[in-house]
Amino acid sequence: MEFPNIHLLLSFLKDASIPVCVVGELALNYYNVPRVVHDLELCVPANDLSRASSILEAQRDVVEKVGDNEYNIYTEYKRGFPRFRFHVLMISFCVVLFTDEYCGLNPLQQNLVSKQEHEGARDYYSKEILDCFCAGQLATLPLPRFAPFFIGFCRSYVKKQETTSAIAAEMLVDGMDLKEEWCWTHFESESEELSFALGLIGSKQSRISDFSPNTVTCFIVDDQERQRVKKIPGFC
Repeated sequence: MEFPNIHLLLSFLKDASIPVCVVGELALNYYNVPRVVHDLELCVPANDLSRASSILEAQRDVVEKVGDNEYNIYTEYKRGFPRFRFHVLMISFCVVLFTDEYCGLNPLQQNLVSKQEHEGARDYYSKEILDCFCAGQLATLPLPRFAPFFIGFCRSYVKKQETTSAIAAEMLVDGMDLKEEWCWTHFESESEELSFALGLIGSKQSRISDFSPNTVTCFIVDDQERQRVKKIPGFC
């Protein structure tokens, strides 16, 4: 999944004035989570989902709509959302459209990392996302702000018991070394989502393998790396 192809897909929606955000595994990579990227997951405003789906479906040279496939515990969350296959030359991958309401990012345009935040951030991006893109490319991608992205996963697990949301939330805790103080600031007090997040934070150390050189979390080696990821644009 290369940047020019992602940029092309995003341009189809942007040219139609549809706000769009990269979510899913790529956004997890951005916030220092080591996840293999299977599909390109995009998020659009709920009111624009039907139009966005039609626009992608119309790009017949490179995009085709595909039906539901067999789901399992790790892919069930994609059920019911428009799914496409992008293909050009020898490259092929699936694209899934979600709504900002589902992702907890509504209103979408208020929950994107701004271009200004990327200025001077070249040295702060996580190693996980730099395996895929260079700093200059990252500054042009529509990415979610951390707080609503993380809270959205916590809410999906609490309200719908989505296993994949619980896994993603746990990985974000470890990827960014979240602290209890951060949660008390960003969650509604005494909410189930807050309790869930605090539980994930409380068990951080137990997820570090006895054979790992890491001293901060299972994804962060040392304090130097911890300080660097805290400066990833969009984290606050």
